[in-house]
Amino acid sequence: MRIILSLTKRILQQFLHDPRTLALLIVAPIVALWLFSEILGSPSYQPTIAALGLPEELENVINKQDVKVLFFHIDSICEVEQMLKNKEIDAIVRLQNDTLITNVEGADASKTGATMAVIQSVLRQFASEQKEKLDKVMKENSDKIAMAQMFGMKTPEMPLNISEIKVEFLNGNETWTGFDFFGPVFIGIFIFVFVFITSGMSLVNERTGGTMERLLVTPIKSWQLVAGYSVGYGVVSLIQACLVLWASISLIGFPCEGNFAIVILVTFSMALVSLTLGLLVSALAKTAFQVFQLMILLIVPQVLLSGIFDLSQAAHWLKIISDCFPISYGAEALRDIMLRGAEITVIVKNLSIMWGFIVVFFVAATLSFNIRRKN
Repeated sequence: MRIILSLTKRILQQFLHDPRTLALLIVAPIVALWLFSEILGSPSYQPTIAALGLPEELENVINKQDVKVLFFHIDSICEVEQMLKNKEIDAIVRLQNDTLITNVEGADASKTGATMAVIQSVLRQFASEQKEKLDKVMKENSDKIAMAQMFGMKTPEMPLNISEIKVEFLNGNETWTGFDFFGPVFIGIFIFVFVFITSGMSLVNERTGGTMERLLVTPIKSWQLVAGYSVGYGVVSLIQACLVLWASISLIGFPCEGNFAIVILVTFSMALVSLTLGLLVSALAKTAFQVFQLMILLIVPQVLLSGIFDLSQAAHWLKIISDCFPISYGAEALRDIMLRGAEITVIVKNLSIMWGFIVVFFVAATLSFNIRRKN
């Protein structure tokens, strides 16, 4: 019993003498749980629909639905189609003869499903109202209708009838599922996380083995040290990105509407962001345990806000935090290329931001190694 108590005392003293580890042990899970509560506590998604030149009675039915509706004249079709392409709206609804034409963005199957559920509800309610009107017309004008049919005269005006819904997809098709929409995000997340763990843990192991200390006492400059590790791990990351993408598209079946080379460029950029961040963390952490704790603090919030969860109905400050994380830009770029077939000109902004993070993390890691060398 004395031996057990002695070991327990030693472990507790280790934690008390390592306030950084103790703080991370408490703060990291609290931050993760808090983000979960904020994200999952957001209201359900409310689609935005553009009604293009619809009859007044149909507009009235749409207005009764739990949906954001923007009304446009039929001549505004080019403007509305551009809004759909820019993801400002979820669908365009217009009437052609007795068919309700519905154009959807299509990349996100969950949003498409929510939109179509609203459209179906509109059609059911509209059909019910029109049936009541038809019964009323038939009852009030039965004699006139019979006379008009007998002598070929014009019958009283009948209520509007919609016989079907025709769905047209801007991206994807009706076979796409919610998993297809999240596929590009999962690819980016897995590459980001595994590269971070590999780079961070490898450098910590080299430090504990004495390799890092021997390098720091040589004439090598800190930036050369960081660059060497970046190039070495970068080659491995490039091979990993190519193999993961090939398996995801060819074996698992994720859609890829865009250029495969651009997809590789984006995933490799995400890997470099993670790699330089891992180098920075390994320069700050003293033990492998601290690397894992810093990973929870730095990576888990990025994963939660990367696009796995829909933030369109979340608090505005959550979107601001999401915009501060590099993984969000990579995930958005991958979705644009793989699901929407975007060219590199569309994702150049996201790509530039990711490379900005690479430069910042590279410089910070270099400065950290400079400080360690002086100490």
